[in-house]
Amino acid sequence: MSQIQLGERYVDLGVKAIDQDDLKKALRHLNRALTLNPESYLAYYNRGVAYDLLGRLEDALADYERALEVQPNHLASLHNRAVILRELGQPEAAIKGFNEVLRFEPDGSDVLYNRGAAFADLKRWPEAVSDFDRAIAEAPDKIDARVAKGNAFLELSKIDEAIAVADDMIAMESGAVEGHVLKGLAHFDAGKEELAIGEFTEALETTPDDHGALLQRGIVFLQLGRNETAIEDLKYALKNHPDCDEAFYHLAIAYAQLGQPDAAIDALQTAIDIDPPRRAEAQKAAEFATLRAEPRFKAVVAGKRGRRS
Repeated sequence: MSQIQLGERYVDLGVKAIDQDDLKKALRHLNRALTLNPESYLAYYNRGVAYDLLGRLEDALADYERALEVQPNHLASLHNRAVILRELGQPEAAIKGFNEVLRFEPDGSDVLYNRGAAFADLKRWPEAVSDFDRAIAEAPDKIDARVAKGNAFLELSKIDEAIAVADDMIAMESGAVEGHVLKGLAHFDAGKEELAIGEFTEALETTPDDHGALLQRGIVFLQLGRNETAIEDLKYALKNHPDCDEAFYHLAIAYAQLGQPDAAIDALQTAIDIDPPRRAEAQKAAEFATLRAEPRFKAVVAGKRGRRS
């Protein structure tokens, strides 16, 4: 067996390890493959996949680029590189990458969806809607594209269009929960809070721990001044998503309105730890007016750890 053939064997073992979710083993096999054959674009590509799954985005990007140096038209590497660029906050570069893929695969639903998401990052909503439409036309069961299209309509203040998307999803068994959540968001944007609560509750009857429905219903309850009920939903939402900064931020508002400053500041600190830009938001938020004189609040919004006395 030649060195190149042996390298291909290690690539196969690496792919198998990825399929088995044993990413450390996958990296060992793929590193060995590249030692044997430094020109193996498939070894670079699959190592990029392993890095991607481990959350090592910069390493994944570097490997996709190495794969493309060897095989410039490798579509999977082109696509994954563009996805990583978007995740790294470079939507313009991502769009260029998706355009390259679409030259070879003009009707790829995943590529169209991801390019639409990059357009959405740039708030280029009509272009985003167009790509989501094309993705749905190619893959009618693609629920994430339908959700993204509905959210784009909400950004464009096209409530009726968003509701129409939601109704189409509700008619599909596989998209009913997401459809009710989208329709609830549309009603909320239209100032119809009780209708929104009804839609979120419909979603929760099917999936009682749906994070989106719990989070959004909690926010609506908070808007209506039903703070204790809001806290119940927001805490429940955090059970399965303990890193949701939005839930913690709105918990902070609920506790502040209930006159519980320590609990409010604790929740706010956690929200900021998860998503630091929340600090600037909290500095200006009218909902925290009752906390402005609190030394701990001042410390938290100043970027210091606010300790309880």
